[in-house]
Amino acid sequence: MLRELFSKNRNIVINTDIDGFLSGMILQKYYGCKVVGFSNSRETIWVTPEIKSIYDPIYIDLYVNRPDVICIEQHIIAYNRSHHDKIKATGTKINPNLERRRTFIGDIDSDYYHKYPFGTVHYLVSLMAKESINVDFGNIGTEHTYIINGAKFTTCAGQVILRADDALYSTLSPYRDNALDWWRWLDPQKKSPAIQSMIEYINTMEIKKASEYKKNIGDFFKALGCDDIDGAFKTITDSYGNLLPKVNEYLTTIIDLMGIKLEIPTKYIIHKGKYQVKLCKPDYDMKILDVSNLFSYAFIYSPHSNNPNFSFTLDMED
Repeated sequence: MLRELFSKNRNIVINTDIDGFLSGMILQKYYGCKVVGFSNSRETIWVTPEIKSIYDPIYIDLYVNRPDVICIEQHIIAYNRSHHDKIKATGTKINPNLERRRTFIGDIDSDYYHKYPFGTVHYLVSLMAKESINVDFGNIGTEHTYIINGAKFTTCAGQVILRADDALYSTLSPYRDNALDWWRWLDPQKKSPAIQSMIEYINTMEIKKASEYKKNIGDFFKALGCDDIDGAFKTITDSYGNLLPKVNEYLTTIIDLMGIKLEIPTKYIIHKGKYQVKLCKPDYDMKILDVSNLFSYAFIYSPHSNNPNFSFTLDMED
């Protein structure tokens, strides 16, 4: 599936967080993909000048609403069963929640509680294993020490990989049963060395220290100049579209830690949209899902949440 997709189009847009960078690394290494842009999953898309339309590349870790745009990501994007079937029918959206019929509103086996809890990079590793491509992350428990602005940080590839969409914390959290179910689904026959190494690494961690592990890697990312503890940047360029030095320095460190290269452009065209987050409940009118100017969206909390749980972007410039 991936091999066929990337034989036709190797241009990818990745996210500005650690999940995006890691996904870009393995897609570039094993499929020869070319990073031509970034998304911050909010109001901004950055693409290189040679890209004629923001709808031309394949999007990694971002759901783009247009039916003709290929996306590989892991968010809850289907409102209910009928909406799930409509998205699935496009044939352009590759998502573990679509594979297992997980929706915002579902029955006891397909509701938000049972959603996929990891990153796009972990899903990609699973998809690649089905094509007999075994991603090599090396010994993910090997510790590396970095001195950043006079502060000492010791971490390893395992902590970085499992910070992508909070995979480590999810597996050690009260939602552990759901996480373990998804680890089994990702590698049912235990044939992926990369996934098995992640599981083995997780098994060396103490559940009572889950928050501590999360804080430590978050501090490392913040020291590297990230805007958030998940290794994310709100922006990757200056106002003229030039790659920020701190992004390049961050990437250099991640490459050293992972042992996998990632080449990214230094010049981009900036495209802006209008980002919003609203509260969504099972009985709400969701006509917004059908409007023509809806660029992207995701259900980010359960339907029982009292916090805004539907994030979306309208009117993205092309």
